Amino acid sequence: MANKNNIIVRIAGAAGDGIQSTGELLGKTCSRMGLHVLAYNSFQSAIRGGHVWLQMAIGTEKQYDHGEEPEVVLLFNKTSPAVHVPDVKSGGIVFYNAGTIKKEEIESIRSDVNYYGLDFKAMVDAAKLTDVSPVMLNVMLAGALVQALNLDGKVTLEFIKHKFLKKGENIVELNNAIFNLGFEWTKANTKPLELKLKGDNNPKLFMSGNDAIGMGLVAGGLKFYAAYPMSPATGILHYLSTLARSDKLVVKQVEDELAAINWAIGAGHAGVRAAIGTAGGGFCLMVEALGFAGISEIPLVAVLVQRGGPSTGVPTKIEQADINLAMGGNGDFPRFILAPKDLEDCFYQAARSLNIAEKYQVPVILMSDFFLSEHFGTVDDLDFSKIKIERGKLITEWNSAEKYKRYAYTEDSISPRVRPGTPGAMYTAVSDEHNEYGHLMSDVEAGLPHAREERIKMHAKRMRKVQLMIENGDAKPPVLEGDINARTTFVTWGSTYAYIKSAIKLLEKEGIKANHLHFTDIYPIPREQTLALFKKCKRLISVEANMCNSLCRQILAETGFEITEHINRWDGEPFTGEYIVNELKKKPLAKADKQLVGA
Repeated sequence: MANKNNIIVRIAGAAGDGIQSTGELLGKTCSRMGLHVLAYNSFQSAIRGGHVWLQMAIGTEKQYDHGEEPEVVLLFNKTSPAVHVPDVKSGGIVFYNAGTIKKEEIESIRSDVNYYGLDFKAMVDAAKLTDVSPVMLNVMLAGALVQALNLDGKVTLEFIKHKFLKKGENIVELNNAIFNLGFEWTKANTKPLELKLKGDNNPKLFMSGNDAIGMGLVAGGLKFYAAYPMSPATGILHYLSTLARSDKLVVKQVEDELAAINWAIGAGHAGVRAAIGTAGGGFCLMVEALGFAGISEIPLVAVLVQRGGPSTGVPTKIEQADINLAMGGNGDFPRFILAPKDLEDCFYQAARSLNIAEKYQVPVILMSDFFLSEHFGTVDDLDFSKIKIERGKLITEWNSAEKYKRYAYTEDSISPRVRPGTPGAMYTAVSDEHNEYGHLMSDVEAGLPHAREERIKMHAKRMRKVQLMIENGDAKPPVLEGDINARTTFVTWGSTYAYIKSAIKLLEKEGIKANHLHFTDIYPIPREQTLALFKKCKRLISVEANMCNSLCRQILAETGFEITEHINRWDGEPFTGEYIVNELKKKPLAKADKQLVGA
């Protein structure tokens, strides 16, 4: 580990043991010291018990990958050793709770790692601390970890004070004492790691993807949010509820997904920026109402956080298989689909989605996934000055002598929109086909010549917006990054972006050149620009967290171009750079891709 400036840490135990709290203590310490962090939290659908673990990559440079082999591990309960000790990098360190894990049993698993047992109860009793809860083991092990990594314990203690001060000074002091037990024991009983984890002393934001999405929505002018709690989208609801009072938001936890989307459609109809958030199963229930927003041309942002399916599936694991769902609904109607690639992008794309919804008066689906939404990481900064609020053709008054036409045929197919109650601008917003005034034509007029003609024109008016998004440059082609002469191009969308960055670095060390074509805008796809980029690539390999190549099917449908090589993962765990490299090497042409770096 000599001269290393990055390390991988794993914390494991049962739900309720404080695994995430330990990760938060470590992550906050690192971020406040100016270090970069990427943390993956693997948990089950249980409040207590089961087995959960958190893996965190820490370094002096941006971290793209939580890695495969942890170098330092904390084990909380007796089921942890058999699961995690086999994964530890040779020569690594294992801290464990000696009160529940027997020394001889854990050390029999492997002989090439270093074991350190801390007996929580014995150490607390020896220190004569009282009113100590068993869950405080996590604070003691956090102290051991901070010392082992040569981090600044004072920074951790400052965060402990910030976190627990509202519970009273005595709770702060007790947590400090327990933290110091682990910190001082490790200083006295272990060999220091040869690490250079020195940050730049510029504190960084430490947040989840759901936090970043929520922050971006607020920065983009959100005023109404409705949701029924459904993992892994619930974090957005939690985050926005903390801002409701200060930022004058209406945040509604409603009775079901049907209520959520219809509340939001009503808010959008009333003229405020509105959004909803759910997972795939909840979005299934919303699809009919999504069509209502489409036909009535009401702006709406729907955050769709993908998880393992179908049905309830694997609710606490990753999958990228919901593009077909986002494209769903009875009949055709315009929409916009985009997928952020990382934490920073979650912020900017959330704000952008609100602008697109109002500019084109369409539903926008922002697609995240379990990993992107639930994982925590550091962000250097977010530039709020880049957020420009564009409300499109929303007008505040109607002074024309002509009767107001909510669905007027215009040159660009986007009609002037007013808030309900605007004098002289009464209209009806209906889920049936209608004319320019909003008068429905689906009952006694259906099938009559003038109704058929109106149907043709109105339907074409709405669908014209799809091409307009491309012509205006709002629907963007994928971005090609890396060496243009590389023989292999990875094609990705969503959170897979970061893992490809890691994989390309690993391949470069082996003399293999690869580059990266990443899609953020999933629908519509600018066909000609995208095909031009494909022509620049020699060998295309898609990398998706699904079995059936969802993005590739979307590309084929929108451009006619078929990508025939794929790297897939659908066991519920996210990719790593190492996983992608290993899968690439299994492919027949892998040897032909080898080039000398710089050649």
